[in-house]
Amino acid sequence: MVISNTFSDMRLHDRTSTTLHSLRHGSRTHQRGVSLATVMDRGGRHFGPVASEEDHDAFSFPTDKYDTFISHTWRTSRRAKYAALLYYTSLFPAVCAGLAAGILAFALEVNGLLPPFGLIEGYETVEIPEPLPGSLWCLLMGGCTFFAILVMWARLLDLAESTRGAKKVSYFFDRLCINQNDAELKQVGIDSIGAYLRNSNSMLVLWSPQYFTRLWCCFELAVFLEKSTNAEFESFLQNSYAEVRQASVGALLDLRRNSSPTDINDGETVRARIAVATSALKVRKETHDRKLMIIPVQVGVFCMAALVIGYVILFLGRVMEFLDRDLVDPFWALAMFGFCVAICRFCRRYSQDRLELNSQIAQFTVSQADCNFPEDREFIKAVITWLYSTTLNEIDGIAAFESVLRSRVQQNVDRILGSRLHVPWRLTIALMFLQTLHGLDSVAETLMIPSHHHGTALAENTARQAARSFAQVCLVPACLYLAIVTSYLLPKRKGKLAEFASNVIFVFVTFCFATVCVLFVAGPIYEMPTLVSVPLNLTFGLILLSVQACSNYVSSWFPFRMHGSPSSNQKTGQEAGQEAIQEPGEHESRMERHRDEGDFEHVLEPGEPQGTTSMNIMALRPKADESSPTTAQDATILGNAMVSERHPSPPPLSLSCCCCER
Repeated sequence: MVISNTFSDMRLHDRTSTTLHSLRHGSRTHQRGVSLATVMDRGGRHFGPVASEEDHDAFSFPTDKYDTFISHTWRTSRRAKYAALLYYTSLFPAVCAGLAAGILAFALEVNGLLPPFGLIEGYETVEIPEPLPGSLWCLLMGGCTFFAILVMWARLLDLAESTRGAKKVSYFFDRLCINQNDAELKQVGIDSIGAYLRNSNSMLVLWSPQYFTRLWCCFELAVFLEKSTNAEFESFLQNSYAEVRQASVGALLDLRRNSSPTDINDGETVRARIAVATSALKVRKETHDRKLMIIPVQVGVFCMAALVIGYVILFLGRVMEFLDRDLVDPFWALAMFGFCVAICRFCRRYSQDRLELNSQIAQFTVSQADCNFPEDREFIKAVITWLYSTTLNEIDGIAAFESVLRSRVQQNVDRILGSRLHVPWRLTIALMFLQTLHGLDSVAETLMIPSHHHGTALAENTARQAARSFAQVCLVPACLYLAIVTSYLLPKRKGKLAEFASNVIFVFVTFCFATVCVLFVAGPIYEMPTLVSVPLNLTFGLILLSVQACSNYVSSWFPFRMHGSPSSNQKTGQEAGQEAIQEPGEHESRMERHRDEGDFEHVLEPGEPQGTTSMNIMALRPKADESSPTTAQDATILGNAMVSERHPSPPPLSLSCCCCER
């Protein structure tokens, strides 16, 4: 048993030293990337729980640098992650292409190059005594183009890169970039995840409520955030300690690299250069943080569901106008009610996940993150300690990482998603796009009236319809904002009856708002004389836009100050961290409720986990024979400048073989 433990200890020591060396030098051993088209192939099939038996090297290619590192947890649904990737990568180009196709169809219809679908009865008025030719081309061509580009955009990008012979945009996706068939190469890939992150330009986090509960996901964030916090720990200042003790590590490194010994001993030069270096470090951090994209998967599910349901309702509504004009108003009333019911679950789930994201960041501690094997936990703690503590003190290193995550990740989330009451702009644009196509068809109908009806009456009718369509397009963001606010204000789920009552309230509020705006405001305004109808509808639309914009502005700081400010996050996190230190053992896993969804944790797990052995973390530091020599005295100087020793040195850590379980 002693011999076995000693042998395992030696293996783990070598493996950990190799891992830290690769982190330090950005090793590119067996570094392979995949294209976005491969990641999203067949609805994101590689996100599924069962690994494919195909040759994974056929999907990947050698690369020196990753453009995007995709971080996710295997406990999240494959379809949810696929929807989130569609939302982030393909939605905007799909909207542009669909809008272009809709405008082209509008032009062809107006010029008589596309035939009408039929006559819409019930439009006979004094100005227009005949039924209008029916238009469906804008919605049909624009919608088909939109959904085709949405699904095929990644493949089109891959084709364009191959045609031009340009360098491929490479993504890191664990299952395909780490060899799954060769155990040795698989272990090498797992050991090099930190180095792969160092060689990544950006990081895309597909967040779900399970993400921050997985220790390996937190490890990936730790390495990426440390990339701009302190990329090296081996360059230290040897002089002017009294002047530089309050400076950040980055400022010290910049001063060391760009100053001569004479300048360092000059007090005024030191203070000036530290101020400049600290400012430059802050800019670098802000630039680097923009490369960290955190996308809740539920916002992608919400967007895709709203798009599909909305398009089907709009298409059936246009078809209903051809079939029986008398049934159009009842159909739209029933359709709006059905849309509210269908979207209720997705909207409320997104609001709850958005609240959970802020809560998890504010209360994040490494001790609460789950890990399947104790030896993996100790290994990850050792690496995080090496990254964030100059004295290799585990408590200080973990605390430093938790503080960085609470402050900078929360700021990143607020920058990307806004406050919890903020409507994501991609979601707003997508639904406004559908309503725009519907409005183009409505305006085209008035312009396709036979030539002998052309005149002032036709121009007035067209102007009224265009103004009404504009107001309906502007109604979309207002309805979305109302839905988000209603979901936020409704009570949490405490039982089936309470959940049912909350859903009823949500449907009632959103349905009443849409009904009042469409039937009792925009409708009566449309029937007014043109000189009154057009200005009133335009004003109504602008009011809807301005109210939503002003509400977003207010909600961007009000809830943020109440629940999500950096100071409150750090305070809450520090309290949670103190509780974690005081309470022995591990916290109860928050993932038990997800066990029934299936455990996909072992996608990249080595076949035989190694036993637990003991090793001193102080022996894991790379030696000073590398490119940037250091001394023990230098380490003490910088360590005392940056870390407040609140606790004695930690006991030796127990390290084990690293399993990429998520």
